[in-house]
Amino acid sequence: MNKYQRIVVIITAVNIALMFLFPPFLDNPLRRGVMPSFDGFYPLFSALGYKRLHTSLLTLEVMFVVINGMVAWLLLDRRTAQGAVPEFNYTRAIGLFAAANLAVMAMFPPFESYSGLSKIAAPSFDGFYFIIGDKRNRSIFIPVLYFEIILVIINCLVVWLLFNTVRRSETLAKEKILELAQELPPEALAEVSKTLGYRALHPVGEADATAQPGAPHLGIGPDRRRRQDPRYRGPERRQGGDRRLKLRSS
Repeated sequence: MNKYQRIVVIITAVNIALMFLFPPFLDNPLRRGVMPSFDGFYPLFSALGYKRLHTSLLTLEVMFVVINGMVAWLLLDRRTAQGAVPEFNYTRAIGLFAAANLAVMAMFPPFESYSGLSKIAAPSFDGFYFIIGDKRNRSIFIPVLYFEIILVIINCLVVWLLFNTVRRSETLAKEKILELAQELPPEALAEVSKTLGYRALHPVGEADATAQPGAPHLGIGPDRRRRQDPRYRGPERRQGGDRRLKLRSS
């Protein structure tokens, strides 16, 4: 499990904990023969015992969060041959993830119950239905829809901030390692380069006396002007001495 997957697991666990701390409750109708309907979200210890839990809505909430967490965890499970997490544009990924969630919410919005269409009782939440299904003539229950959108936006912003913090910490750690490596003697630097990888300690464009001859590094390899490049069949257009040798000797 990498750092980004760990963040997703923590965010998923926090969301589930908040859902159980503030679960949805049913009301207590005063009239006989009236089925209880959705009343609202209350703290667990303040309303439990006085009102019944809306178990179906709570189950849908938990399933929605768990599915989002599993999808994000699987998408972040990408490793290179060295076991490191490859670079990716997490801002675009989080934006696409938020757009997909909002699209699902728009396709299956919360609808009001039939009793909400009359003047006898106030409108209440009935369930999530397909937007163009047989329930399309009902009114959309706006409070629950707003609540869903706000939660998705808050979660995406928190995940973006945490991912950004992890990326910044990794960048600062690499810069610190590079600064410490530059202070080492050439023999120790060559040994550390073999252990940690040549590119980690030698940025692109840096000419060093400990450079490996076969390393695919810009500006380090042999000069093509000293020999005929088999990949280039045209006439040689460059003339003069090697400026890199003059810089190294000076």
